[in-house]
Amino acid sequence: MYVIKHALHEYKSKLFDLIYEEMSPEADQSVQLQKWLTVVKDYLEIDRAFLYFYTNSTYYLYQPHQNGEAPLTLAEAREEYHLRPVLIEKDEVSSIKFHLSKKDGSPLAILLVKKEGAGGWADESLLHSFWKASNQFLQHTGGIQTVLEDERRYRELFKVTEIFHSTRDVRTLLVQIIETLREVFPVDEFHLLLSNDRYEFGELPIKNFDFDHANESAMQAFVNGSIESGEEDVLYAPLKGKQGIYGVLEVQSMSHATFTDHKIEFIRLLAYTAGSALENAKLYEQSKRLITDLQLINETSHQLNLNLRLSETVMFLKKQIKRSFHASAIGFVLLEKGEYTILDESSPLFFEEKGRNYISYVKERIEKERDAIFLGDVSDRFETAADFPSIMAAPMIQNEVLIGFCVVLHKEPYMFSFDMYKLLQSFIHHSTLAITNATLREKLEHMVITDHMTKLFARNYLDDEMESSMNKDDLGTLLLMDIDDFKSINDNYGHQIGDEVIIKVSNLIKGIVSHHGFVARWGGEELAAYLPSMGREKGLEIARRIIKDIPLKTSPSVTLSCGLSIWRKNDDTCPKSVKELVKKADEALYSAKNNGKNQVVNDCD
Repeated sequence: MYVIKHALHEYKSKLFDLIYEEMSPEADQSVQLQKWLTVVKDYLEIDRAFLYFYTNSTYYLYQPHQNGEAPLTLAEAREEYHLRPVLIEKDEVSSIKFHLSKKDGSPLAILLVKKEGAGGWADESLLHSFWKASNQFLQHTGGIQTVLEDERRYRELFKVTEIFHSTRDVRTLLVQIIETLREVFPVDEFHLLLSNDRYEFGELPIKNFDFDHANESAMQAFVNGSIESGEEDVLYAPLKGKQGIYGVLEVQSMSHATFTDHKIEFIRLLAYTAGSALENAKLYEQSKRLITDLQLINETSHQLNLNLRLSETVMFLKKQIKRSFHASAIGFVLLEKGEYTILDESSPLFFEEKGRNYISYVKERIEKERDAIFLGDVSDRFETAADFPSIMAAPMIQNEVLIGFCVVLHKEPYMFSFDMYKLLQSFIHHSTLAITNATLREKLEHMVITDHMTKLFARNYLDDEMESSMNKDDLGTLLLMDIDDFKSINDNYGHQIGDEVIIKVSNLIKGIVSHHGFVARWGGEELAAYLPSMGREKGLEIARRIIKDIPLKTSPSVTLSCGLSIWRKNDDTCPKSVKELVKKADEALYSAKNNGKNQVVNDCD
């Protein structure tokens, strides 16, 4: 008996030593439990001992990778075991189950010990004393471990809080949250589900909150701002600030341990601290972005006040929008009398059928609602798949009249933020007047340089083009043409038909000259065409085609007389000024009239 009591005292002494060691902050509970199992085997003189911790109504094997011969769960554990906290169950002579309980009587663990051979066990009182001391040891170590874990976690929380308050960079904050979670919960799995964020984090467990397919518990946490428990040991904690909720922290327990009140409270505090820091960082980023946007709007307004041409204004706006929104396609549309014109500065997409589908959709909505459009995914708005699901559009309204709109697209869904949407509205609002002014100015310029009836260039514009050509080119050709016997057309058919004949002849000449030069109404029924950088032979070829086609394509049929003159740089025999060039062509035209009309006369003939 003395020997047995001495052995029991020695066992208890070793347990106290282990408890003392575990009180050190550097202690590893796993190492302490392994030492305890070694002491148990020495005390009971056995070869094997297995520890099963109780969680979720099941006993799970402690460190299964080191005990491959034992089952992962203690399938023999029955409901009656849970109701008797003090129980030693013998299995003939080979094994004993020691049922270990918490202070409140709830199950804690089962220690399964096995002895090889037929040797018997110690008496019942000794086993009971062993069980009691072991139970107290696990209760103490569990309590100490809880305190040490809480201390370690809150040290991490204090450390990360200092970092949170010292930075305003969202990426740095999120990475720090991940590192803290990995430090505090090295076994568990977790994700940060963020709302309305577009960051690239590589392999980090951070992803966008998918509102359409989110877990119900995750959605409840986001909407209600409360911690929610999901299925399979998953906890959802909102990243909550004072002004809103910015995402959800998802923690999945992988250690077969339930979420204790201490663990839930720590997760709540970490999520709250992270949410507040994230809010501050986002507000800081927002303030910087607002300053940048204001500077951008100011720069845009300044540039638009420079009386740019329409193409320059639109190209500048396109550059600013591309810079601010990283858009995949940008289109500008002007409306006039119910018809729309896609400006040349728009992205090539809008000149294709699928791009025109977007234009038609936006036009219909804006004309009906007179309001901007902001959609994260328009895939369900089109019969065919939408290659550009993200869309923003802003109307151009001047004096309560819709004059056009701007449409911005992106290849990925939900790529535009609400701030971008508001900035686009500001861009278009500030630029509408500039676009209107540029359009009116160009219309006025066109009226000044264009003959109202024929839509050909006016004579003074052609004079300017000839002057410019003689300063920069090496040669050029002038054709001066007159409709033969035009007075008889007016006398026989009336002035209205006469005007129609002039218009028809003007359009035919413009089509033949095409991109080779400029066609102008010289006065009355007299027309002119200047062909820069074109010599006599090609000039004659065009003139002869005009003379040939006009009678065939006019009704009533008319003929033309044409005088041709050329200039050539460093050629003293050619005209040296616009005045001399016109004089030579006029003399050639006079000769054509006198020689029978319906012909071309070269100034050198």
